[in-house]
Amino acid sequence: MPAPKSFVLRLVIATSVVLMGSAHAEGTWDRLLPFGVAMSPADRSTDVDPRQAVNVEAVGFGTRLARVRIEDGQGRVLTDVSDRAQVSAVGPFDFGTTYRLVASAERGWTGQRATYEMSFTTVAKPVLEGPLERGLGSDGTVHLRFDRPVGPISALGSCPLRVEREGGSQVVRLIPENCSQGQTLNVALEWATTTGVTLAPLNLSLRMPPPLTAEITPRDKTNLGVAMPIEITFSESLANRDQLSANFLVRTKEGQPIEGRWLWFGKSKVQFHPRPQWPASSLIEAELRGNGLRSVQGGTLEQPLEASFTTGSDRRIYVYLDSQRMSAVENGQVVKTFKVSTGKAKTPTVAGSFYIYARFPLKTMKSRAKAGQPGHYVVENVPFAQYFHADYAFHGAWWHNAFGRPASHGCVNMSTRSHNRRWPSAPEDAGWLYNWASLGVPVTVLHATGSQQVALQ
Repeated sequence: MPAPKSFVLRLVIATSVVLMGSAHAEGTWDRLLPFGVAMSPADRSTDVDPRQAVNVEAVGFGTRLARVRIEDGQGRVLTDVSDRAQVSAVGPFDFGTTYRLVASAERGWTGQRATYEMSFTTVAKPVLEGPLERGLGSDGTVHLRFDRPVGPISALGSCPLRVEREGGSQVVRLIPENCSQGQTLNVALEWATTTGVTLAPLNLSLRMPPPLTAEITPRDKTNLGVAMPIEITFSESLANRDQLSANFLVRTKEGQPIEGRWLWFGKSKVQFHPRPQWPASSLIEAELRGNGLRSVQGGTLEQPLEASFTTGSDRRIYVYLDSQRMSAVENGQVVKTFKVSTGKAKTPTVAGSFYIYARFPLKTMKSRAKAGQPGHYVVENVPFAQYFHADYAFHGAWWHNAFGRPASHGCVNMSTRSHNRRWPSAPEDAGWLYNWASLGVPVTVLHATGSQQVALQ
């Protein structure tokens, strides 16, 4: 008599979580056979890839899915199907969203029924803080901050872009390399979450800064005074003005470097004053190198700037307020002395060390006071005006002949024949000084007559 056949129960062990229901029938088989629902990803999973399908299947011999319903966090139904052995809900689902799944399973020949509630949460997508269009910072880079850590990230553009992490995984820097200044760069960020979920490219628009430009004066001038500063005017403020001296070279034609001091006027204009002065009768060469300087927008000089000029003889002007005299000194020798009229007691002439910074053969002079206010004046046809400090100037004065005593609003008045109808035979002192002097000639105004101070402060 043959041996009885063995009954073999094959159970499938899945990686998904299987939710087992309780049997309603009293039979032995009901208690032994698996019954329930399996979901992949597992119930209550987080950081789920939203592009992957959610698979639900009935577990157990003869078990079917009576109904499967998937809702998002706002109750909107994404999937609602009935009477299936398995269900595959294909994404994409939204990032950073929790979904609720309700599955009813039944087994007809045993009468078993059960309903299961499950959930899963998709991985959150990092959000870029700030606009998608932006310019470079003063360091020549773009800082991108996200609301949460990001995974692998790279940047593709029309020019090379290097990506560096900064202080963790929420901030990255984009560093353009060899990109043309002034252009708008379209950049695609290839990135992923920290769990490795690839994200759609993030498209940015980066404005490359305009190039930094500068003007250097004086340029190609001759016969300048030994105190004339070099003035540099930048197109915008420098982000690293402390690097200016390292990128500026001043030397004589023979290559001898010249030291100096910097004096800023506002945020974009600066003067280089030689110490103690330029060598007389020399060719001076200046070079502003392109590398190393950066504007507040991140722009740089596209090429070095060069300028040169020549100095004349060592000419100096001394004004003595006590004696109302002025001396023109050349190469250490007094070549001419004049009677002058400096400022009256209420409008004194400023004392100190200066230089001629502007010259006009004919000038209309106006006071700062408005019409009707004390001290208001407008004088046309002022000849041979040479400004040495603010509104203070040497100039001819055809309206008086009181030279040798204070008579001005602060300027140094000199005798002139120009436009002089009352004293047509007056000496042309102002014209002589104008033809003898030049831009950059040092001016020293002293309270008392004494030894000449030749060193500029």
